Amino acid sequence: MRLVIDWDGTVTVADTMDLVVRHFGDAALVDRFSDAFIDDSGPLPVTLEHVVESELQTVKAPLEEVVPWLLERVELRPGFLEIAERFQPLVLSANARELIEPVLDHFGIDVELIANDLISADGSGWRIRFGGATCPVCGEVCKRRHLPDDEIVYVGNGYSDRCPALAAKRVFARSGLARYLDSIGADYEPFEDFHQLMRAL
Repeated sequence: MRLVIDWDGTVTVADTMDLVVRHFGDAALVDRFSDAFIDDSGPLPVTLEHVVESELQTVKAPLEEVVPWLLERVELRPGFLEIAERFQPLVLSANARELIEPVLDHFGIDVELIANDLISADGSGWRIRFGGATCPVCGEVCKRRHLPDDEIVYVGNGYSDRCPALAAKRVFARSGLARYLDSIGADYEPFEDFHQLMRAL
């Protein structure tokens, strides 16, 4: 059994990319894209890749300014430190590793991380590189292709978790992912924090 956990809104209480874009970029753009996620049963009018690229392009501040700001505000969901120490999960994110690794280091957490890479973070707007090919299941550049071959327990909360969650043996879901799985009649176990998850595992 391999435990695979989403980052934003799952490990973290708030979506860290949203925090960054709202403060350093175009908050109105975040709101417009967020509206597209309200109907959790339907497809997005654009791909998640387009959403991430468009939002980060509005961020002009240097990474050296953004990371300390983020570290002062990020909050981990209760129990994650214990889960990380006991299970050594894979953290799988559609965010940029340059925004995740400093948080892990800040809290002294050593886990495997698979995320996207920033290829530019300067005054011309941030640009991100997505690894891998389009997923044959969902038709997007999604996280399923990074799942280990082991039997998976997947933990997530949002749109980017839909496809990988459907490939898992056991799913823990909250927020938008839970609503989506309800809409298609897929099994999952609800959770609010990692203490609850620890007891269930």
